[in-house]
Amino acid sequence: MADDIQSQMRRWEQLKQQAVVGEFKMQEGIGEALRSRCETFLTELKDMKEKAKDLDHLAGYGGLPSAQLLQGKFQNKAANGGSHDTNDSAVTRLQQNIDVVQLMQDTYAAAIGQLKETDQAAGSQMNANTEEVK
Repeated sequence: MADDIQSQMRRWEQLKQQAVVGEFKMQEGIGEALRSRCETFLTELKDMKEKAKDLDHLAGYGGLPSAQLLQGKFQNKAANGGSHDTNDSAVTRLQQNIDVVQLMQDTYAAAIGQLKETDQAAGSQMNANTEEVK
């Protein structure tokens, strides 16, 4: 699955670069609708990621040793990945999908000529958040 996510990231990065240089364009209404759907999807994915973090404390498996082993494996898989791949956790997979959808959103912004505005708004938001921390 990691290869699939990586190939999606590469593909969207290519599309974003094409959009930045003007080779990939779309009508503003379509681009705005797609960006809006990405924003909704990002919110849903971030909520799912937060909920997945809570899966490292499962209950209700009973007291049998085999049930306790299953509980431990499911808890570990949700938050820390499997023994074969520490990146194979629900939290990590959700973050990878968040990264893809964010790149999609940026690509749509670039395709309708609004990437600079998006980057400037993100920079301003980051500066505001930094000032709050001080």
